[in-house]
Amino acid sequence: MVLDEVADNAHVQHKMERVLKAGLRGRDLIKQILAFSRKSEKERKRISLAHLVKDTHALLRASLPATIRMPLVITTSDDYVLADSTQLQQVLMNLATNASDAMRDDGGELLIGLSSATFAQDSTPPDPDMAPGAYVKLTVKDTGAGMAEDVRQRIFEPFFTTKERGKGTGMGLAVVYGVVKSHKGGITVQSAQGQGSTFEVFLPQAKRMEAKQEETRVSGLPTGMERILFVDDEELLVEMARDALEYLGYHVTATPSVAEAWNLFLEDPYRFDLVITDQTMPDLTGISLAQKMLKVRKTIPIILCTGHSETVSAEKAREVGVRAFVMKPTTKKELAETIRRVPGARTG
Repeated sequence: MVLDEVADNAHVQHKMERVLKAGLRGRDLIKQILAFSRKSEKERKRISLAHLVKDTHALLRASLPATIRMPLVITTSDDYVLADSTQLQQVLMNLATNASDAMRDDGGELLIGLSSATFAQDSTPPDPDMAPGAYVKLTVKDTGAGMAEDVRQRIFEPFFTTKERGKGTGMGLAVVYGVVKSHKGGITVQSAQGQGSTFEVFLPQAKRMEAKQEETRVSGLPTGMERILFVDDEELLVEMARDALEYLGYHVTATPSVAEAWNLFLEDPYRFDLVITDQTMPDLTGISLAQKMLKVRKTIPIILCTGHSETVSAEKAREVGVRAFVMKPTTKKELAETIRRVPGARTG
C-alpha cells in the first residue's frame, strides 16, 4: 500500500521495497517450515542463483561480526538452476553461519563464490551421486579453525555436532546435505585443523533462455472488473485487500464480519462474481461459509485464503468446491494472478 503512494519518491520507494522483500522472505521461510512438517514437495522454478546469493550475502553482512571479511566473487553468468529459492537460501545461510562460528574468536575471511563447472561423461565428478553435465558451483570458504579428518567425515550426519551442549542441534549440515541431494546436486568439503574449511555445492544448471521466458511471461499486473466479496476477520487485511483489489479495477465489497458477508450474499446470490474468504474466523470457518454459499449458488467461484490451519488443505478446499487456495500473506501480484486463474470468475 505504501509503495503505491510513494511512486514519485525513489529514495523512500527503495527503502519500502527492502521492507517488503524482508517480509516476503520471512513468509517464504514459514511456508518452508510448514511444507517440511507436512512432508510435501515444494514447487521448483528456474531462478538466478547469483541474484539469490547477492541478496543473502547482504543479509549475512548485516548480521555477522564486522571482524569477519566477506568478499563476494561471482564469475559466471550461467547461474540459472531449477530450485526452491527458500531452501537454497537456507543452505547458504547454514554454511555461512557455521563458517562464522569457526572464526568467532579471532575473526577472518568468509568468501562466498559462484562459478560454473562442467563434467564430461568420462570424468569423475566430485560427488559420486552427480551425473555428468553443466553445474553452477557455490563456494563457501573460511579461514577458521578447520576440522580434523574424523570430524570432516561425519559432519553431514544428523545430530552430529562439535558445538557445546545447548549451542547446536547437529541438524544444520544434515539439512544442507538433504536439500542439495533433493536438487540432484552434490556437496563436498575440504578442511584441516588450523587451515579453515571449503564447502562446494554443485547444482545442475538450467537453460538461461528458458528461465528468462518464464520470469517475463506476465508483464504488469492482470486486472479485471468483476464484483468481488472479500471477507476476513482482521480489519487491517480487509483494508489492504480492498485497496489492492480496487487498484486492480475490481468492484469490491469487503467486510470483517462473516455474518454480514453471508447476509449480503443471501440478499442476491448473483450480486458477486467472486468470493474471497479467510479460513480461520470466529463463528464460521471459510470452508463452512463456502459450503453454505455453494448450496445456494453451485457455480459461485470462491478463493480460500489461510495462514496455518491443520483443519484445511488445498485438497480439502477443492473437494468442497473451492476454486483456488492461497497461503497468507499474499502480495498484490499473487492475488491478481490467482483471480485470473479461477475458472468462472468473469463478469456476467
